[in-house]
Amino acid sequence: MHTEIEQVKSFHLAFEVPVQSLPQIPPEERCVLRQRILQEEVDELNEAWQQGNLTQVADAITDCLYILFGTAHEFGIAHLLPACFEEVHRSNMSKLDEDGKPLKREDGKVIKSANYIPPNLKSIIEKEHYE
Repeated sequence: MHTEIEQVKSFHLAFEVPVQSLPQIPPEERCVLRQRILQEEVDELNEAWQQGNLTQVADAITDCLYILFGTAHEFGIAHLLPACFEEVHRSNMSKLDEDGKPLKREDGKVIKSANYIPPNLKSIIEKEHYE
């Protein structure tokens, strides 16, 4: 993931798209733009899978990642993503029940067991603010 994050940073720098080094909330117009372009790619993903076009599915997923990594750069948290991902993964794995089995809704979505421990992303973000 680190290489991809750095590649998106090079794009942002080359195309004069904001890159922040410290965690922060960008101006509202930047947030709205990031959300809009991500939604465009999600819509393309929806269209691609409905058409059964795996190439376009791969393109849309990659574009979503590219936009999300860029959004992380604008929020000044791109360098924290590996630690955040690790923490979310740890939390997600805690959804297994006492027997190590997944719990799922009728539609197949994994749900939280009594063992679930929420991710502690606040500590990762705050650590960055105070170092």
